[in-house]
Formats: sequence, structure tokens, C-alpha cells
Amino acid sequence: MTYNEFLKAGDESIRTMLYEALTAAPEIRRKQLIEAVISKISFSSQQLRNTAPGSELVAAKSRIGMILTAAMKSNYILEDELGYLSLNSAEINFVSKYQCRDYIISTLEGGNSYTKQELYRMAEEHFCDCKLSSEEKDLQLRSILGQVLARLEEEGHICRCGDKVSLISDRRYPSTELGCYLREAALGGSIEKFFLKAVHTMGGEWFEVYAVELLEKYFKKCGKSIISASVSGGSNDGGIDGIINTQDWLGYRELILMQMKNRNAIITPKDVREFYGAVCAEQGSRGLYVTISSFHSEAQKLIDKVDNLIGIDGHRIFLIAKKCRYGLKFNKGKLIIDEELFLNPIAKE
Repeated sequence: MTYNEFLKAGDESIRTMLYEALTAAPEIRRKQLIEAVISKISFSSQQLRNTAPGSELVAAKSRIGMILTAAMKSNYILEDELGYLSLNSAEINFVSKYQCRDYIISTLEGGNSYTKQELYRMAEEHFCDCKLSSEEKDLQLRSILGQVLARLEEEGHICRCGDKVSLISDRRYPSTELGCYLREAALGGSIEKFFLKAVHTMGGEWFEVYAVELLEKYFKKCGKSIISASVSGGSNDGGIDGIINTQDWLGYRELILMQMKNRNAIITPKDVREFYGAVCAEQGSRGLYVTISSFHSEAQKLIDKVDNLIGIDGHRIFLIAKKCRYGLKFNKGKLIIDEELFLNPIAKE
């Protein structure tokens, strides 16, 4: 697959590549799986060397990571306590929730309204090409259709009028979990809550790029010059996800090493110890541990004991984003989410 073909490929095609790579290498972690998919895309040697935020390689990893995150949240891909991924065969059906969701959205577009039974009959005809018996197919399709319809209604993408369902005609937002969070924030919901939820849906690779760019803007705002800023990337990054080289007006330089975790799980003391060990091994001036969640009290104590280690939790990310106007912005004096950043993650600045 060429890079241009990758850009044009639908999410279902990328999910299939993830499933195939995972089947071929059962003992594999997140970054290794993404690297395996990347290896199937034809990049030039120049593209492979460019790991700057916004580059073609980083943008591709970001998109693959977003699709992987969605597959994990839907339980198509499972992660064990050691970080190894596996396919959840119980959830892999002849038609996926993603395919069913796309079909429902396209069917309801244009102001069409249907009952659940009408949608089922049309979906049955649409997904008729499969090797399962009619009884197995009937049970699977009814179950998946019901789950998808319930989720779409919960997210506010469809509404019921009597016994029929129709699409809510707000074209600004996609019919996805991300679209739901952006809409909720725009309608007056907590900006901090839905900003962090939106960040989480974007996946770990997008978050790594965003965190590097956000801290780069923050250091510039503090009067420092940026010599270089990049995402480390790769499955063998040694626990370092991002690197920023800064210099102040006196000429003092700092090598800032970052680890980013786009997960809701709390950061443990073990996580902090391992990261600080990587910072010391790489002779970094300081380490920044960035997470959308929070730090365990014992983990925070470890951070507070060390002068060159800083923990940035979800609330501080929100405050920095607000200060730097990156991911958040003001419109007529009101703080809002910068929707363009989330809705067009592949586009470069």
C-alpha cells in the first residue's frame, strides 16, 4: 500500500490490517503492532527519517493509533496486564459494529426515518454475503444492530420519533464518539471534561504528537528557544516518547525527555520509577510525565522528591492548552474546544 492509498483507505481497511498483523504476531504490544502496520505502507527513506510532529510518518501512526484505540474500546482487541494485545474472537463477527454503524448512518442520511425492523431487513440484504448459516447470521446481525443503535442514540446522533429512528441533522460533528464529545461541549457541557474525553478518543500516537507540540508552545511562551522537538516513536524507544531541546537567552540548554500516557488508568509509582530510570539513562536534564488521568498519591510523592521530574496530569494539560491556545481557544470571550484540531488530525499546520 502506498502512502496516498493509505490516506484514501477507509477505517475498516486499516482495522483489517491491524487484525492481520495481530494474527501474524500474537505476542505483540501496542507500538509494535502499529510498527507492523506501518511496515506494510510504502514510505520513502526521507519520510521514514522525518519524525517531526505533523510529518507523514507521524500522521500515519496517529491515524493507525486512533483506529487501534477504538478497536480496543469496542473489545475487538484485548490488552493483558503485561501490555500484550490479542484478538477477541468472541467479538469478531461476520459484520463488525463499525460496518453496521457506517451502514446505519448512510441509510438515515437525507432525512430518512425507519423502524428498527426495517433497518434490520435492509441490513440483512446489505450484508448477505457471508459463510455463516442463516440462523447464526440472524442472531449476530440483530445483536450488533441493536448495540449500534443504542450507542448512536446514547451519543446523540439519532433520535426516536414514535417507532422510527432518524439522524440528527447537525452536520458539524461526525457520528462518532469524538463528535458526541465535541457537540456536548458546544452545547454548554464542561469544557475540561469533554476536552480530555476528546483527547482520549484520538489515541496514544496522536497524543504523543499533541503533547510535544503543546509543551513546545509552552516553552516558547516562557521565553525559551526551541532547538528541536520530536516524537521518539518506534517500539524500542526505551520509555521515551518525546524529546525537546531548549535554550534560554543566556545560552543554557536543556534536554527534556517526555513520556505520554493517553489512558484513564491512574499512574502508579512503578510507572514513575521506570520513566525516571530512562531519563537518567539518557542523561536528560529533566523528565516530563504527561497523562490525561492522574497520579497515585505515592507516585506524586516520588515526583515531588526529584527536582528534575515533573508530572503533568489531565487538569494541568487543560490549563496549559488554555494558556497556549492549543486545543482550546476563545471565541467572543468564551473558552471553547478548537474542533479543527480534532476533526482534521492528518492535516499539517
